[in-house]
Amino acid sequence: MDNVTYISEKLETWNRELAESLILNNVILSLYIIVGLLGNSTVIIIYGFIMKGDKEERYFIPFLSAVDLCACLVCASFGIALNMLQATFDNIFACKALQFLVPFFTFSSVLFLLIIAVHRYRKVCKPFGKQMTLKWKQFAMCLSMITALILSLPMIYFYGLVPFPNMEEGIDGLRCSRSKTANKTFSLIFGGFLVIATIIIILSLVTLYSKIGYIILIHFRNTKTINKNKSRLEAENSANVDQFQRRISSHKDPLSEEENKNYSIQTDTTDLSGCYVMETDNTRLSGAYSSQTSSKTTKKGSDQRPTLEGNVNYNKTKVRRRKQKHNRTVVHKFTLMFMLITVIFLICYIPKVIIIMLEARNPKFWEELSDSARAGVLFVYRMYIINNITNPFIYAFLDNKFAKEVKKLFKICR
Repeated sequence: MDNVTYISEKLETWNRELAESLILNNVILSLYIIVGLLGNSTVIIIYGFIMKGDKEERYFIPFLSAVDLCACLVCASFGIALNMLQATFDNIFACKALQFLVPFFTFSSVLFLLIIAVHRYRKVCKPFGKQMTLKWKQFAMCLSMITALILSLPMIYFYGLVPFPNMEEGIDGLRCSRSKTANKTFSLIFGGFLVIATIIIILSLVTLYSKIGYIILIHFRNTKTINKNKSRLEAENSANVDQFQRRISSHKDPLSEEENKNYSIQTDTTDLSGCYVMETDNTRLSGAYSSQTSSKTTKKGSDQRPTLEGNVNYNKTKVRRRKQKHNRTVVHKFTLMFMLITVIFLICYIPKVIIIMLEARNPKFWEELSDSARAGVLFVYRMYIINNITNPFIYAFLDNKFAKEVKKLFKICR
């Protein structure tokens, strides 16, 4: 056996040992691919092709899911390839191409979240100001993709095939990692720029959603207070009407049949008029005064027309308020949904940023780790993929319409 064959076999044996220590990591990455593929494909089909009616609140969802799908497939597949070829990755073209695609889809997803945060901020905090039109949404997404492209292109220079020495066996392998021959000054400048940009994006997301959350909290508190006051005023008004009815029923002179009919109509008018005044002015005395005036000064002929007009106005006001309340509920619900998506992104992505900083500071960061430590750090490093697979579950949990369409789709697939 010649020396080249002997070294090659030792290298294959060492690589197999390294790959076996990362089997659990490969299983997790495989689950990421399966869940991400099924979940994001379902979201794209339902939001992109089935639910075409409501484009305002759900406009960004299919585009975000498309980017998440690509990120999930590329990042997880590349992770499995790196785990399987820890010391024998010898394809420089595949290394540079994948090191470019991974940050490209990751940055695109992050910038989409920033656009969504700005959109939600305008909807909730500036509802009467200028909103993002369809053209501005499309322009913002195109700008995000271009920005992600510019940020990802330098990765082709900074990453490549790096020698991976085994001192005990006296052999050197090859792995796809940060190049040691790249200009260190340029590498530090670019790394610092990425860290600053990431921090700015994170702070922007936190600031925007903090303001949004504050407005929603105030709205919920005000709604709760208004509902309590409304219930109290309705109870007091009902008690006044009951007391007025008891006073009339206990009157010494019984009412004639004609007076009974008039009183019946007037009582209906009183109830509607009192409630209407109460809801518009929130004043109990106005409702009581309106009811007493109606019972004393109106007659049967002149009483029926105001009753119908008041009823129509009351119903119109009620329908308009119900529609406004529904619209606010939808806006706030989707805002909370995107807030949860952003929180998960922060939890999953911050560890990766920290490891990237450590990697840039120490060129031998991965080589100095033990096999078990490398497996743990790689799991934390690739946790950001969770951000690309959890969104469909958030949609299913918070968007009732999406959940219904998912059930219908599964029934058809059966």
